[in-house]
Amino acid sequence: MFFDLFNKKEEKKSHIPKYDPKLIGKFHKDHDAIRADIEKIQKAMDQGAIGTGIVKNALKHLRMRLLGHFMEEDIKLYWYMKDYYKEDENAFDIIKSFENSIKEIQNDVLHFFDYYARDDIPLDTEYEKKFKQIVSELSDRVASEEENLYTLYLR
Repeated sequence: MFFDLFNKKEEKKSHIPKYDPKLIGKFHKDHDAIRADIEKIQKAMDQGAIGTGIVKNALKHLRMRLLGHFMEEDIKLYWYMKDYYKEDENAFDIIKSFENSIKEIQNDVLHFFDYYARDDIPLDTEYEKKFKQIVSELSDRVASEEENLYTLYLR
């Protein structure tokens, strides 16, 4: 019996998350909160608060929200879906395509927020142009995720 302790194989635990029926609903709520944060920033800019700390603080807040959302999607959504669809080449390719494209978007978005949330960087016309571009990129991505990727998760 004592020697059995040395002969037992260690069971490998899966790091793949389990299906969560509430996950997509949570992601929809995240998207709504991201949209609300963007609207708050836009409203502050429209009201002339661009030179105040209001916009900078809102940018920092939105950056943190996006980081959390990106990480949760990566861990809970992509890992699960790649494992679940590993035998379905078409679905797997779609998932990998989404995963690769979000990494590019993440880099653009986080670089933007890292730069413009700094206290020593002015929020000028270049900022406004890039902000609109980032918002457009995020909006397109959210719509595509909700229409295509999330439906694969709910199958």
